[in-house]
Parts: sequence; structure tokens; C-alpha cells
Amino acid sequence: MLRYLFLTLLLSLPATVMAGTGTPLNVAVTIKPVHSLVAGLMQGIGEPVLIMKSSASLHHYALKPSERRALEDATLVVWVGPELENFMTAVLKTAVNTRHIALMELEGILRLPLRTMQHEHDEHARNDPHIWLSVHTAHVIVDAVAKQLIAADPDNINRYETNRGLLHQRIEATDAYLRRLLHGKTAPFLTYHDAYQYFEAGYQLNNAGFVSANAELTPSAKHVQQLRTTIKEQNITCLFYEAPVRPALVNMLAQHQAINTVALDAIGIYVSPGPDAWFEIMQRLANAFNSCL
Repeated sequence: MLRYLFLTLLLSLPATVMAGTGTPLNVAVTIKPVHSLVAGLMQGIGEPVLIMKSSASLHHYALKPSERRALEDATLVVWVGPELENFMTAVLKTAVNTRHIALMELEGILRLPLRTMQHEHDEHARNDPHIWLSVHTAHVIVDAVAKQLIAADPDNINRYETNRGLLHQRIEATDAYLRRLLHGKTAPFLTYHDAYQYFEAGYQLNNAGFVSANAELTPSAKHVQQLRTTIKEQNITCLFYEAPVRPALVNMLAQHQAINTVALDAIGIYVSPGPDAWFEIMQRLANAFNSCL
């Protein structure tokens, strides 16, 4: 009976990765799509903590005290970089014992320059930070994070390597399916915010322009008139905006023109966190483009 109770208690404890030193390896990841890839690597070993769970702006996110503690207590933090989570720089300065991976700094990732200069005074904002929407970069992230996990927790090297291989296979299969789904979708379209160029480049989609350089700023009347001209001249029938909020300007542009409006979700607002999230985000984006183009 005592043995049974001990096993029951043991199985009820949260799964925590144990490093080779015998100390807990707590892994924290800032955003849901990257958390998904890390969770896939850690399946059967432990579960990373997701920091940013709400739909608040990634660029101006205000950490809750519990989220700050989770970052400071983590052995390993995975984040995109100051181009996206600019609050992280100050947090990591105080977390002296935390190892971190800034994905924008990884060798081999695809970096596309911003197509606007809305952050021209920000030294970090020269490249588009939405790198998780690139299949190529997803592969690089998996390899880089696996290397760090193995270095911190060598006792589980076989499990990490197995998970890494399975993730690469699943990413490749997803990419092949999305290529078939989006093949020949060359019609021009508009996006409200310029956040999808990695996905567009990967599947040869034809973005004719965007409504606002910054999703939180209203474009000028001159720019709105230029967009109306573009819609008419290029016979654009699709305008994509970012979930969850439908900007009033989207309705204004669609009001007197035959244009469909469709929501996109690059961060996974409507997706449950976990190993499947990145794949569902990519699938939902593809479905949205496919439904309109």
C-alpha cells in the first residue's frame, strides 16, 4: 500500500526536466508558436512555461508579476529578440543565472528586412521579427533549442534527439501539404499589418501592400486613397486583418468596393498552447489565404 501511494504521488507531480547536475531545468518561452516547438522537443521529459498567454500587443506587453518571476526563475529562456519582445532586455539583465536564446541572433535563420520604416529610430527594428512563420527558420529553431536542452540536460539526450527528428519530419510534412494547398494562389491582396512576409515568401503569395505600417497607428488620408486606387487598379478582392480586433478602417475600405475581409492569426490567439500549436497556426493561415485568394 505504501509503495502504491508513493507511486501515485510521484506520478501526480508536475513533469520537470532534471539537468545532469540534479537541479531542475525550468524552461520558459515567451510566445505561443515558439513555445510549441520547444514543447515538442521536451515531450516525455517536461513542459516549458508559456509567458505571454494573452492577446495583448507583443511589442508593448506588460509582464505580470508571476510572468516576471517565471522568467527570472528559468534555467533557459527562449525568446525572439528585442525586435519583438523589447521588455525582455531589462528582465534578462536581472536574471543573471538564466541562459537564454534570442532566436533573431541564431546563425542560419531567414531574416527579411522590414518593408517599412515605422521604427526607423529603433536600432533593433531593422529586420521583420515574425520569423516563426518561416518553415526554414522553424527547422533552425528546433536544432538550436535541442542543442541547448541537451547541453543542460545530457541525461535525456536520446529523448531530445528522437523528438528533434520527429519534429523535423512533421515540419516537412506540413510544409509539403501547405505548398499543395496554396499552389497557384497568385492573386494580389492587401494585409492590414505587414506581419506575414515570411509566410508569403515561403508560399509565393502576392502581397500588393498593407494598410498600416504599424497595427496600432491609423494611416493618413492620403495613404487610404492610395489603397483605394490600388484595390481598383489591381482588382484586389481580399483584405486580411489581424485577429482578434477588426479595425474600423477595414470596414471603410470594404464598404464601397467588392472586397472580402478575412482575419489572420500569426500568434495563435485561438489556438491552445502545446506541441501542436505551431502546426495549427500555419494551417490556419494557409486556410485563410486559400479561402479568399
